[in-house]
Amino acid sequence: MSEIGTRLLGLTGESVREGGSAEGSGPGPQAGAAPALTVAAGGPAAALPLLRVEGLRKVYRSAAGEVMAVDGLSLEVARGETVVLMGPSGCGKSTTLRCLNRLTEPDGGEIWLDGVPVHQLDEAGLRAIRRRIGFVFQHFQLIGRMTILENVALGLAAAGLSPRLVERRARAALSRVGLADYAQRRPAELSGGQRQRAAIARALALEPDVMLWDEPTAALDPVLVQEVLELIARLAREAETAMLVVTHEITFAARIADRLLLMEHGRIVESGPPAQVLGAPQSPLGQAYRQLLLARLEDGAALARLGLTPAAAAGPVAEPSGEE
Repeated sequence: MSEIGTRLLGLTGESVREGGSAEGSGPGPQAGAAPALTVAAGGPAAALPLLRVEGLRKVYRSAAGEVMAVDGLSLEVARGETVVLMGPSGCGKSTTLRCLNRLTEPDGGEIWLDGVPVHQLDEAGLRAIRRRIGFVFQHFQLIGRMTILENVALGLAAAGLSPRLVERRARAALSRVGLADYAQRRPAELSGGQRQRAAIARALALEPDVMLWDEPTAALDPVLVQEVLELIARLAREAETAMLVVTHEITFAARIADRLLLMEHGRIVESGPPAQVLGAPQSPLGQAYRQLLLARLEDGAALARLGLTPAAAAGPVAEPSGEE
């Protein structure tokens, strides 16, 4: 048995089959594949999907030609489930998220939210369904001339709620992200981490059915990343909201994900519980992420989630990369 295989053994519970696979497919064990692990059963993944995507396609066209950003992608997210989408830069993760609420118009496929065909909605229907979808961007998208309270309240006011209800829900959302005392400050008076927390509060204030997170720490200094990751992790534990998270933070994904989806060249190439995808990966991308995780074994919370034991790092390993 390889050193890596030895270091990944030790999970207990229900046996996981080998062959973590692309969504909707199921190849069997491969020669030379990592040993299968065992993990605890359960999680909300068995529930009926709140969000269902089938055959999503997006092509970018220019004078230089066509780029297939999303190539027939299908996925499901159940109510209360946290699904993390990872892959190299430029593989179509952010485009996928933006297609789900049609900030970017897809070129094909179906998007269903709680039985509503999002892909077929007119402008009025789209405005209504977007109130059920919280979106946290890479950049904060706060309006500088407005206070933090006003920024958080903006979507509620646009939804036609009464001024009293708007303020109550906006203040409750700020309290939930630890910014109750910053309601009257403006974005320039906050740190980067606080501004991103304000953006998260703005999304939470709508009390959405599903939260979409587009690399929420990408614009932060490394020292501020952890405070935002801890907030997202807490929300994932507390909320019954479906969450689809795009991130490059591998140890964070291992901690919070009910299911992990790996994306490459616009397609899902592997999916399953983190212990399966990172413990017995079947794709080259999954194997690269496992190497990356092993190089970060100092993250005890992620290791505990996977049932792994601390060991010396395997040396510096670069995150899988790709063209933008």
